[in-house]
Amino acid sequence: MINSAKIDQSLAQPAQSSIKSVSGHETEILTQIYDTQVDLCILKRQIDAEVKEYVRLLQQSHGDFRMTRIITLDDLSDVLLESLPLHKWRNRFVDDILVLTDMFSCLFELKQVGFRLCVLNKSMCPRFHTDKVPCRLITTYTGKGTEWLDWRIDDLSILDACNSEHLHPDFIYRLDEGDIALLKGDKWPEKDSLGVIHRSPALSGNEKRLLLTLDFAH
Repeated sequence: MINSAKIDQSLAQPAQSSIKSVSGHETEILTQIYDTQVDLCILKRQIDAEVKEYVRLLQQSHGDFRMTRIITLDDLSDVLLESLPLHKWRNRFVDDILVLTDMFSCLFELKQVGFRLCVLNKSMCPRFHTDKVPCRLITTYTGKGTEWLDWRIDDLSILDACNSEHLHPDFIYRLDEGDIALLKGDKWPEKDSLGVIHRSPALSGNEKRLLLTLDFAH
């Protein structure tokens, strides 16, 4: 049960408090992030079998892999080929990442991006939060996807309530494996509320995720 009065009030006024999310199978869906009413865009897709095979190898042989840096698209290919383990499908995996990075860069006219690719065996950000960035791309190549709440807020105490109360599963949405999501953050221009509320999913046992995020470079 949710006991927070502020959460109850938010749910009682869905027309004022619910974020607007859009999803589809065509890349054009991501351009709707510029719609002032849209907070979250989700491009649905199935990851190629060759890419999945490489991802499995990466998880099994490099379970601690982590690459985080500010980088240009021109440099990214060489850096990935130098950093990732050799395999017949490595280039297919790199090409997939380059396509996503190119889409993100072109969409926001960025010369460089904040790039993060990592294998996770535990929840990286287990608490509900918003990102202090204009916009972030998130995709999970394998494993559980990022969880998010369908609430628009302008009060950080709502986040405290979300993390202190037990939220019913019906209130929590989750991206599917392979989904490419754009989430507006707190610094989106002319935004009158905080960014999309989200968190990393809980992992148990031998569960792992391969997560890619792209940000505006600082």
